Amino acid sequence: MSLGSILVTGGGSGIGAALALALARRDCRVIITGRRATTLEAVANQSPMIEALPADVTRPQDQDELASLLAKLNAPRGLFHGAGYFQLGKIDALSPDEWQRSFDTNVTARLALSTKCKPHLAGGRVLFVGSDSGTNVRAGAAAYSVAQAASETLRRALQEEWADCDIAVSGFKPGLVDTDLVRGFLALSDEDFPARTAFQAYLDRGEISSPDTIAAFAAWLLLDVGAHRFRTTPWDIRDPEHLGEWNNGPLYP
Repeated sequence: MSLGSILVTGGGSGIGAALALALARRDCRVIITGRRATTLEAVANQSPMIEALPADVTRPQDQDELASLLAKLNAPRGLFHGAGYFQLGKIDALSPDEWQRSFDTNVTARLALSTKCKPHLAGGRVLFVGSDSGTNVRAGAAAYSVAQAASETLRRALQEEWADCDIAVSGFKPGLVDTDLVRGFLALSDEDFPARTAFQAYLDRGEISSPDTIAAFAAWLLLDVGAHRFRTTPWDIRDPEHLGEWNNGPLYP
């Protein structure tokens, strides 16, 4: 399949930035969004196929603007939910605002933006970035785990309710990814982040992927996998059954 244009949230760094560049190399028009204008522009300047629109995905007016811009680009269109917020702290110590911020970004914004883009997504796709955290709760990051579980349920709900809308909805688990966010919480003390040792163990075993690797997998899902397979497969980048379809070497070199 061939998507004409794709909106990538969280497009200023990490997975989102790498995916935008990978899609642009495949001749897709890409809108990247995030709250930091300078990082977005740095990505957009690398390809004429990429347009940057600074926005906060939790703000309704920004959601409207993003959906409107996507509607002006070539169909079929896609939406990649890459924006996320990793809330640290034990849940009984979080303020109501800290708790809500995790849900606003990881769940509510994804529903709102999906719904507002829906009229423009016929024949297109929506792809969620998932996480093992939704089923594997870590002390000090439980709010993120709860939000990720909710995001996964939201993804499955849209998949079910939009089954007759010619909009393919799916999600994937990327495993641990070498991003500024991950390096940041790995630098914390065990007291500040009790689950740090568990994540460090993945890093020590070399079980961490680069954003470029994750982007290659996501681009393959968005552009090359058939619609039925896209929406019905529980995608995990670590699954060896399809590794050879999108990557020429091992997942963890």
